[in-house]
Amino acid sequence: MTPAGGWDSDPAVFRVTDLKTVTVATSDLDAAVGAFRASFGLPLARSAQDAAAETRSAFLGIGVAEIEMTSPSAADAPLARVLAERGGGLHQLVLEVDDLDRARDALAARGIELSLGLRPDGRRGGWLDPGRTHGVPIVLVGR
Repeated sequence: MTPAGGWDSDPAVFRVTDLKTVTVATSDLDAAVGAFRASFGLPLARSAQDAAAETRSAFLGIGVAEIEMTSPSAADAPLARVLAERGGGLHQLVLEVDDLDRARDALAARGIELSLGLRPDGRRGGWLDPGRTHGVPIVLVGR
């Protein structure tokens, strides 16, 4: 059942082209990686440390996407506060769009702000307010 007017009554002028990353926040990176590898046989694709965000991450390959397991590397890191407030679990979805600037403009026309900036990997990204996405933190990246 669709709402009045249907779900596709307002076509986007930009297109989501790929799911890039599902990020899971955890206080125990080694245990989380071990559990996902043992349970699902996912290969460890790479690992990373972000000094600015004070996080350590392991990326598990799943098709063309990745599951990023991330953990704070310091007791007072921002992610440590997030984990203390709401516990571990889904931290964000990273979606690729065909045109990041067009996505920002289209979302703004709908009253949804997309805050643009640089991601830890140096690529431009846009962050959506989770209050506008049913509690799911979403990051958009261009191709």
